Amino acid sequence: MSEDIEIVRGSGNVYRDLGYPDAEARQMRAELAAEIIGILRNRKLSQRQAADITGLAQPDISRIKNADLKGFTIDRLVTVLNRLNRHVEIRVQPASDPEAFHTGMG
Repeated sequence: MSEDIEIVRGSGNVYRDLGYPDAEARQMRAELAAEIIGILRNRKLSQRQAADITGLAQPDISRIKNADLKGFTIDRLVTVLNRLNRHVEIRVQPASDPEAFHTGMG
């Protein structure tokens, strides 16, 4: 039972590859959440401890840990990282493939 499998290289943004119109924002939120999850894991914080430090409710910590990011804006996730003693920098640079970043604006 042999099948030919086509391998396609991804763009580095799964949301763009799946055609989401807000792919870059989704990717940024996922990266910020991954950083939060890593910090909580490295510090061995319980969800209750993390909630106390970040000012979030414990269920919100659970949602971040489960990558359920509905309702979490980029600036809310940045605030959580700030409260975990992390500084977030956003860098703007030209796109290597301008067509890949078409926003539909203009």
